[in-house]
Amino acid sequence: MGSSAKLLLPTLAVVIAILAVVIGPKYLSPEPPNSIISNQVIDGISFPSSVKIAGSAQKFIGGGTRFKWGFKVYALGIYGEDKTIKSMTKKYAGASMEGLMKSDTLFTDFSESKSAKTLLLRFHREVGSSDVADALGEALKPRLGEKESESFQTFILDVVGGERVQKGSDIFITCKGEKLWASTTGGSDNASSITMKGLCPAIFMVYLGENPVSPHAKEGFVKGFETMTNK
Repeated sequence: MGSSAKLLLPTLAVVIAILAVVIGPKYLSPEPPNSIISNQVIDGISFPSSVKIAGSAQKFIGGGTRFKWGFKVYALGIYGEDKTIKSMTKKYAGASMEGLMKSDTLFTDFSESKSAKTLLLRFHREVGSSDVADALGEALKPRLGEKESESFQTFILDVVGGERVQKGSDIFITCKGEKLWASTTGGSDNASSITMKGLCPAIFMVYLGENPVSPHAKEGFVKGFETMTNK
């Protein structure tokens, strides 16, 4: 190998290292595909077929993985009341996966429905509590504004408690009307609540709207909904 080539190799290594720091490894290493093994298993994490929160039984629809810098952070399961699912499956009967993905009304219909619906976050890894709260707050800013999103950040941070969210932990976020409940156990008795105009549809559109924080979760929701629609 020539002397110029020997000098070039360390230089390339330095450039790659700088790129990894500046733009993040997710651009150097693409996110792996979403893995839904069955209707209620997402990337190896099982989800209950139903939950009952805020006095309302809700069925598992679908979900996917939330990645950050190419790493799995949590798996997300999305739940809705049977009456909402039945109404929407009737409305979108016969629709294809492609058609549903392009249908903005599907996501707004679900997110803006007044009946109970739940986001269940199950963590693949340990992360900072403030990182979780900040990420959700930042995603809400375009939809709610800075003041309201910061209020929600504080609310979620209080719910999670402590400095770290441990691997295997859960966060349940349930909406009914304009009221939102959140807890780490899913029980209504010990759940904290907050009422804020526009918060409930906004938090669901973080995952189901344009430029979702987890495209995999949006796709998984549509896959599950398509299955229910075409039964």
